[in-house]
Amino acid sequence: MTNVFDKHKDKLVGVWTLISAEMYDSEEPDRKLLDKPFGDDPQGKVVISASGYLSGTLVKPEGLEPLASSDPTDAELLRIGRSLTTYGGFMTLLEQDDGSFLWHTKVEIGCNPNWIGKPQTRVARFREENGVAYMTLNPVKWYTLKDGRQARGEFKWRKIGS
Repeated sequence: MTNVFDKHKDKLVGVWTLISAEMYDSEEPDRKLLDKPFGDDPQGKVVISASGYLSGTLVKPEGLEPLASSDPTDAELLRIGRSLTTYGGFMTLLEQDDGSFLWHTKVEIGCNPNWIGKPQTRVARFREENGVAYMTLNPVKWYTLKDGRQARGEFKWRKIGS
């Protein structure tokens, strides 16, 4: 399949802010919400350059709690580290028959060393409402929640800059 990033870069390039991050029990229309791992007011940004480089960062609410001092304790560093998800790398984009895209980011740097050199793959869908661009990203892999249940992720983003 052919990388179509250049063909669709007008949709992609820019700064995106996370508006929801949810975990569901399936991909079916009657799916059930299982978790909101980043809370009701998720914090995250994705920046995509014109060359196709992506940098993404998501933070759970506990990672944003103020520190007691400018010299964090080991416990505070652990809290922050466990609340942070971040990676970067060049992406490729493939068109799918249903109008969505298969988006692969080959991780070059990330908070999880096991990701480096491997792809993070998402199904991406784009829409526009009242002149505002939105994208929905669905990771292709299943997540395992803390309670052991399997879940499908859905991350919704709004474009806030070019």
